[in-house]
Amino acid sequence: MPTIQTEEQRQILKLGQAASEIAEAKTTADVLKSLQGYLARYGFSDLLISGLPVPQDRHWHREILCDGWRQEWFCRYVEQEHFEYDPCVGRCRRGAFPFLWSDLQPELMLPRAKLVMDEARDFAMKDGLCVPIHIPFRGAAVVTAAGDRIELSPSERPLVEALCLKAFQTICRLEGRVDSECWPTLGPREAEVLQLSAGGKSAREIAIILNVSKFTVQSHLRHIREKLDANNVSRAISKGMSSGEIQAGNDHVVR
Repeated sequence: MPTIQTEEQRQILKLGQAASEIAEAKTTADVLKSLQGYLARYGFSDLLISGLPVPQDRHWHREILCDGWRQEWFCRYVEQEHFEYDPCVGRCRRGAFPFLWSDLQPELMLPRAKLVMDEARDFAMKDGLCVPIHIPFRGAAVVTAAGDRIELSPSERPLVEALCLKAFQTICRLEGRVDSECWPTLGPREAEVLQLSAGGKSAREIAIILNVSKFTVQSHLRHIREKLDANNVSRAISKGMSSGEIQAGNDHVVR
């Protein structure tokens, strides 16, 4: 009997398709176009992917990998030296967890930091998403997207974050900036288990397919979550797709 896909499974498949398109991009411009097209459905209109040098670096924009900000905002940002005081930049340096601009607390900001966010709103960037990226021995970077009105549900947010990470990794690969060994890797059986999970298979079904016990599958899933720093299987699938650990093929999907 056919299995009806859940909304979560459909979202994962959409992510996989977008991740495959980004992974196959031949240029940084193609990555930007693909990511912007995907993010636009959630209300994101502006995008920047950049390294984060020290706050006092007046030439910070040399670290930009992908510029999708509107020109007038970029000029204003540089002219007013907002980079040094941007609260999003500071939070990205301090922590590795993605966050929405609306998560920031204006009452705790210094006046100069609050000015940065107030002026962003003047340019129709009322909310946004920051995905910090910390690479050993290479410093921090960020993928940040913003728009006038963001419509991103809690279930969709991890998928969007994973796609942002995939775009960053692809750009780094295209430009020879990051070694692949910086990213976590799954063993062949772990990747197979995660691939089957991405296709909607339960632990019991995977156990039958692989001719192992359900306990063994659950053990693999636990190790996978640990390696990918994911608190559930859906999150692990998102990270696995974004990092290229598994593919977005439909061969294991039950329809």
